[in-house]
Amino acid sequence: MKYVILDLEWNGTYSRKKKGFLNEIIEFGAVKFDDSLEIIDTFSALVRPQVGKKLSGKVKTLTSITNEELAQGRQFMQVQSRFCKWAGESVLLTWGTSDILTLIENYRYFCGSEKIPFLTAYVDLQRYCEDELGRESAQQMGLSTAAQLLGIDEDGVEHHRALDDSLLALKCLQKLYRPEDLAAHMQDACQQEFYDRMLFKTVIISDLNNPNIRRSDLLFRCEHCGQTARRLEPWSLRNKSFRAPFECRSCHHRFIGRVQFKLKYEGMIVRKKVLPWPAPKKEEAVSEVPEVSGVPEEEVVSAEG
Repeated sequence: MKYVILDLEWNGTYSRKKKGFLNEIIEFGAVKFDDSLEIIDTFSALVRPQVGKKLSGKVKTLTSITNEELAQGRQFMQVQSRFCKWAGESVLLTWGTSDILTLIENYRYFCGSEKIPFLTAYVDLQRYCEDELGRESAQQMGLSTAAQLLGIDEDGVEHHRALDDSLLALKCLQKLYRPEDLAAHMQDACQQEFYDRMLFKTVIISDLNNPNIRRSDLLFRCEHCGQTARRLEPWSLRNKSFRAPFECRSCHHRFIGRVQFKLKYEGMIVRKKVLPWPAPKKEEAVSEVPEVSGVPEEEVVSAEG
């Protein structure tokens, strides 16, 4: 089996055709390797922009790519055709899903289809490395951070250049390679479900009457005695999470209950946390939230108790 780590660089630009912004790919960089993680070949190509004629100052600073260099590149359809032949039947890996989402965006814009012809099997290498290192995926570990944690020498690495980043990603994989674990992260990219999952945008729920929220999600137990606590005041929305003061029915311990609801492709993710009483003073502006339907009035009592 052959593998390809792909890295892309892109330039955010406004498209009149799309009537919105497009992350236009300006560089492909990739490394192909075998089951033993031995390098077979590399691929590098600049993409001549067709939408944004000039690079943003931020992109020029990050990549050191100039407009003059891009003018010598080939158009997206030509580069992707070359890459497709070069990659062949390989498992595609990227550091995080941003490159895949940008690739889908460019295919949709230039080809009218979001299906990527050379993408049959896929691994999110960032997620794989995070799992192997025991890191939470919510932290979104950067490539350079991973390299530092693994003791990889980054001297001579030109960050934010596609080929160099793909080679650095391979070095991270070489440090953490476990064939069975990598296989467990492999996704079938031939099915529509892959694209549905990839394109699904996580939504933070800010309405307690959302049908996906269960009544039990709003209940808290005392961290001291484990008994169900009663809510003292209406819920408030702060920093994308709901908060309310609670008091234990048994030992009268008081605390702040915080809960956040994220709707992901797999379903609702509920994160609950108990904060000390009283609530920290450094808070953003608070907006009251309408009471959730179906919660009995007696569950809310006066703060005076």
